[in-house]
Amino acid sequence: MVDALLKEAGISVADLDLIAVSAGPGSFTGVRIGLGVAQGLGESAGVEVMAVSSLAHVAYEASLATGKQAISVFMHARECEYYLGTYHLSLGKNEFRVISEQVVRPESISEVCLAQNLAVGTGDWVLTGDALQSVLEEGLTTEAGRSVVAFTPPAVVSLCGLAELMKKSGHADIDRVAQANYVKEVLDYPKS
Repeated sequence: MVDALLKEAGISVADLDLIAVSAGPGSFTGVRIGLGVAQGLGESAGVEVMAVSSLAHVAYEASLATGKQAISVFMHARECEYYLGTYHLSLGKNEFRVISEQVVRPESISEVCLAQNLAVGTGDWVLTGDALQSVLEEGLTTEAGRSVVAFTPPAVVSLCGLAELMKKSGHADIDRVAQANYVKEVLDYPKS
């Protein structure tokens, strides 16, 4: 597929400026295969590889769709937990900032969201993600200043746009081997 796409575009891997790859959280096997392919292509052609958080990718698309700068993404994790990523994006100013990426339990969602609101300092907030409906049913309220955006799986083409924004804003970690994004290492409670 990669070869066919490059042939259609009339370029080779060596002609690329950067290879962006979704780094999760997500399916362990799928993330590892994607990272391995991207790293192999990058190494063989001398092209930088950037691992991009799948939570940040969803936030980027929500920002594109709404024009809003503060985005919180709720995705299903395992064991009655949720991945929560919160970002501040200013597309016109080439700014991208990760406020937090973590795993939260249902009972701590409101407290964590309040802390993140204070960190960004804006009332103009977007909530999205495949777990948002579940989170709302758990009691998170959409108070004034927050809006809900229906979740759609992010597109590959926007991954490239996000990678470019991350690089311009200085939030690109391309000096090392692309790593999987193991958000489960950042819990809002102690491991038992």
